[in-house]
Amino acid sequence: MRALHIIGVFMLLLLAVNAVAAETATSTDSGSAVALQTKAESIQRWQQLSPDQQQALRDRYQQYQQLPTEKKQQLRQNLQRFKTMQPEQQQNMRKRFKQWQSLPPDRREKLRQTFQRFNELPHDQQQQLRRDMHQLKKMPPKERSQRQHQLRRNYFAPSRSTHKPMRRMSH
Repeated sequence: MRALHIIGVFMLLLLAVNAVAAETATSTDSGSAVALQTKAESIQRWQQLSPDQQQALRDRYQQYQQLPTEKKQQLRQNLQRFKTMQPEQQQNMRKRFKQWQSLPPDRREKLRQTFQRFNELPHDQQQQLRRDMHQLKKMPPKERSQRQHQLRRNYFAPSRSTHKPMRRMSH
């Protein structure tokens, strides 16, 4: 889920970069017709945005500029991955991102924690959980619900303390 958030933010940042560059660019000396056309298209897209949208993109761009270099690199990699997706995959990603944005903050945080716990599982357990989740799709709703509960308990139950209770000393 965090990846979806990062991809969504990066998509906004990409628009912001194009828009800010288009807004501040008054001329080009590249001599390339393609560069001119691209800048003209960027300017046109920027002008089609409302002032609130333009400001939101400027704000996102400033947030991006403040990120550590590694985070920026990760966002660029996620964008490249997004660009290589089929159009229907991109649409699905956008839909899931909108669903993510519509969740209440406490629910998003709970999902982030679950995702983090998943990433902390050993690789073989991650693979098994993926297979189990895939099998859920084939189950009838009642059985699926029971199995989901079981999987949550098995993989994501709060960690139990490993300390043993003290034994009473006999007198």
